[in-house]
Amino acid sequence: MFEEDFDHIRKISHGHGCFSWTSKEYQDDILNFIIENRDRGSGVIEVGCYKGGLSALLAFLCHEFKWPFYTIDIDESAVVSTRNLLSTLSLLDGVNIHHGTLASFVPTVKLNERPALVILDGDHRYEAVVKDIADLYRLNKLPYSAVFHDFSLRHPTSGEKVDQAVKDCLENCSVRHIGALMNGDGKYPTEANPSDDGHWWNIPGSEGAIVELPPNQTPGNRQCQSPSFLMRLLGRFRG
Repeated sequence: MFEEDFDHIRKISHGHGCFSWTSKEYQDDILNFIIENRDRGSGVIEVGCYKGGLSALLAFLCHEFKWPFYTIDIDESAVVSTRNLLSTLSLLDGVNIHHGTLASFVPTVKLNERPALVILDGDHRYEAVVKDIADLYRLNKLPYSAVFHDFSLRHPTSGEKVDQAVKDCLENCSVRHIGALMNGDGKYPTEANPSDDGHWWNIPGSEGAIVELPPNQTPGNRQCQSPSFLMRLLGRFRG
């Protein structure tokens, strides 16, 4: 479904230098999840659009389903690149591009319906992911599910621990691994054999993960929203 349209969008995106750092497998897993769960919500929120490569595919699907599409990035050049690409593809209608963070986006928008999906691909540091999860529960409509990119990524100096943040905040939720899978077969850097810049992937691990977000009345999420919960997690990480 829509394969030819996706191929056309990818070709145009690459021609304009608007690639995505995500794998095709990761992108396809997300697109298929949206298609299969389109009765679960209306709309998509993307945090971290970079050059717009994945944004264009998401905008197309939202256009087809007559959904709103929201994309967010703190980098002005990313916002400009994404806006220009969507304009080239005639996909700007119904799109809200926010220059800022999820935290700054939340008070500026009133969602009319629950989004089917939110994609978190901004700051991958543990503290930032905890904060993003808490901010999801500040939206007036909680998305049905969330995607987390670079799920099992590690770096010795910058503190990427997306999977640990998800485990701490959403501990009772099932996790569906998507995109590239890391199993120690030598295809991806490991702790024992890291890349030149020091990054590696936790084994077993995955490029991304999809988590169905539980209602905010559950105990785990009340804790995740509270300042004391955030401080406790951050203190545990720094300690």
